[in-house]
Amino acid sequence: MITYAFNKETGFLETTFEGEVSIKDIAEYIIMLSEDKTLPKKLKIFTDATKGKFSKGVVPKDLPKLVEANKVSLAQRDYIYDAFVLTGTLEMALGMLYKTISKTKKYKFNVFSTKEAAIKWLKDT
Repeated sequence: MITYAFNKETGFLETTFEGEVSIKDIAEYIIMLSEDKTLPKKLKIFTDATKGKFSKGVVPKDLPKLVEANKVSLAQRDYIYDAFVLTGTLEMALGMLYKTISKTKKYKFNVFSTKEAAIKWLKDT
């Protein structure tokens, strides 16, 4: 399950992944964000995925589906900074791979093992 809410105090979109999450779930979440006109044009996303894990069968070749969904979202934004806190070995490995393949001029994705490090990175961007 993926939930999110915009925190006006921090200026971050705070997202939580819980339980099993599929590539389809993440792609749908990204598209929902692209349709949300209340979010800022320069969007900073903090995602706590420490209580979530990928569904069985998720493999590196699935990641380009997320890159394509992100292209739709980026069309609606000036810039997106996306900080993920991950704990699982598979999740961290796929996160690092996604970081490499998702680079664009308008999108910066990073993975962290602690909430504090992720928030610092977002504040510094």
